[in-house]
Amino acid sequence: MFGRIPLMYKNFWRITFVAATIYFFSWLAVYKLGVNQLPIQSEDTLPAMFLPAAIINEGTLYIDTYYDILLENYPHPEDRDYEKGMIPFYARRVGEHYVSAFTIITSLLVLPLYFLPLKLGLPVTLETMTYMGHLAGAFIVALSGGFLFMLLRKHFDLKDKKAKLLTYVYLFATVNFAMISQALWQHGTVELLFILALWFLFERKWFFMAFFLSLVAISRPTAGIVIPFLSLIFVYQNWKGIKSFIKPATLYVLGFIPPIWFFIWYTGKYYVDLSNNGYAGQWFMGWQSKFPEGFLGMWLSPSKGILIYSPVLIFALIGLWLALRRKQWKVNLNYVVFGSIVLIHTLIYSIWKHWYGGWSFGYRMASDVIPFMIILMVPYIKSSLYEKSRKIFLALFIFSVAVQLYGIAFFDGIWHAAYDNGFRDTKWLWSIKDSELAFNIRRVLVKLRLLERPCPHCLGIYD
Repeated sequence: MFGRIPLMYKNFWRITFVAATIYFFSWLAVYKLGVNQLPIQSEDTLPAMFLPAAIINEGTLYIDTYYDILLENYPHPEDRDYEKGMIPFYARRVGEHYVSAFTIITSLLVLPLYFLPLKLGLPVTLETMTYMGHLAGAFIVALSGGFLFMLLRKHFDLKDKKAKLLTYVYLFATVNFAMISQALWQHGTVELLFILALWFLFERKWFFMAFFLSLVAISRPTAGIVIPFLSLIFVYQNWKGIKSFIKPATLYVLGFIPPIWFFIWYTGKYYVDLSNNGYAGQWFMGWQSKFPEGFLGMWLSPSKGILIYSPVLIFALIGLWLALRRKQWKVNLNYVVFGSIVLIHTLIYSIWKHWYGGWSFGYRMASDVIPFMIILMVPYIKSSLYEKSRKIFLALFIFSVAVQLYGIAFFDGIWHAAYDNGFRDTKWLWSIKDSELAFNIRRVLVKLRLLERPCPHCLGIYD
């Protein structure tokens, strides 16, 4: 029976399973061996780890039952609660209850993974939820890689070998490996939803395209800036006059309604007011970085830049250039839109105060648009230029994977603790001598007893 399944779908499951396995066990290996003792990459991901347990065990979006566990281990106060003490930044108090300060779509997405272990009696502790969070984060990004392969294979006319190669770039040569797949970040969910939206765009299933785009905006509001761009492709593909446009347009609009209705419902029932959403207070206060420093930093910062941590993505820019040289407007429009998405996304985030992604590895803030960067590489990998420069491509691919392995082994926040001066003084993001790579090389020298400490002021920070 399995032999009758088309090869494309076999490869989908193989890619998903292999990627999820590599993601999870690469972390588990360095964690258990003591190479990297950081169990959770960021407190941002804590609510998403525990919320599935609240939904499955208690049928609620309140995290009250697990709030004491979180507070005891990760207090990080932001607001004073005069009755309960300090409230960490990742939670909000609504009446007598506590809710996640972040959106809940990621937690809903991983409910199937949590369901059976919890129903079989898995205790809800920080340790068990850490393992579940890593497993679920790995699965989300791995699944997005499987769908990306099918998208490239069917709708971008790539043979298996080249479709797999670009999928491996996506999975292992970007921060998807070292960062996004290692926790329940919203970025992994956004990437998966974008890829699904693109699949239904090219399948001409307008309701489902809009459905997943709507979920994107609910999952991570800033990712919603992509919707107008993809809507341009929808309009171009369907506009042949007002009469013929009514049916697809109606389906497209209807697709947005269920997620929006769900968002309004759960916000009113559990959050009471939109202001209790963690993103609500950031819209008008967070745009404090200087241009063009943030934009250049997102691409070229020694410790955060896209082209520094994943130099293989330079071929996305080359692919866009090759596409624009063609005379086929219908083909070019797609690549113009995808290129515009990458440009506008990085431009907008470049004036966000934490354009560098806070305490995280590499270009986390640009990770939402990695799928579009990969698709922009299609014109290059299908061109004669690829055959001529394949060795360079493979060398940059291998180097990019090596950077991600380095992130798996070394990212534990110590470099940030030593140098992070916040968004008001970003000189630390431009230093080569004190870059994350140079710092961690010195950490190895410390372990080898060839150096006393990795930086002069590291006493008390680095053990």
